[in-house]
Amino acid sequence: MFVVFKWLLWLCMPYTLVMVALAALGVWLLAWRQAKPALCAWLLAAVLFVMGLPAVATGLGHALERKFPPTPLEAIPNADAIVLLGGGVGAVTEGVPYPELYGAADRAIMAVRLFRAGKAPIVIPTGGGAVEAEKPLLETLGVPASSIVCEDEARDTAENASKTLGILRRRGCKKALVVTSAWHLPRAMMLFQSAGIEFVPVGCDYECTMAAEKSAKVPLWMKLPNPEAAGKAAYFVKEWLGILFYSFRKPQQEGDGAA
Repeated sequence: MFVVFKWLLWLCMPYTLVMVALAALGVWLLAWRQAKPALCAWLLAAVLFVMGLPAVATGLGHALERKFPPTPLEAIPNADAIVLLGGGVGAVTEGVPYPELYGAADRAIMAVRLFRAGKAPIVIPTGGGAVEAEKPLLETLGVPASSIVCEDEARDTAENASKTLGILRRRGCKKALVVTSAWHLPRAMMLFQSAGIEFVPVGCDYECTMAAEKSAKVPLWMKLPNPEAAGKAAYFVKEWLGILFYSFRKPQQEGDGAA
């Protein structure tokens, strides 16, 4: 009954219903000799089907993550600062007194792990939630407020790099650990470049590395297209497009107007 329930649940999901409806629309249009509109409907259904496959999301993400495999803590060098790219932490507000943690909150936890291991004396959370989200979480997990230097103006990864670079230069830092999700590191490391400062990538939040190893063992209904896999695939496609974009556009440093 468990398996039957899972199959029925998949068939009743809005994502599945849209795919089926598009395929049926294509058949109906073809019956009315509307070949081109029918082809468009089938093409849209095919895109939803392919992009919703967990195997596709896992493949796209694993290709990014494998560039920066998990590294034991003792193998990570000491540095002058830990740069934490924000994400996965909800802001503290009047109605929410504690930071809410989501998938990418592994980033903040890894930064704390590095700090407590004595890898660097300061943590620099960067991004719009640095003050309201990452800083309260870092303090809750034992990082002193005096060791947290927030950069809260950056709106994207390029600005994370350029604005953090100014902080590092003012503090005379020569080496910094860059902490972010492993699938985000390939693009991030294209942007964290500067003469005189060595940036060391530290990956976490490995969403696809373990999934790729276990994919052959999961039941068939878990391999079917679903909106969660489609959402992950969209994130990974964004990363690949960003890598392509910055392959043709040289990253700019602080003061050069990085976008």
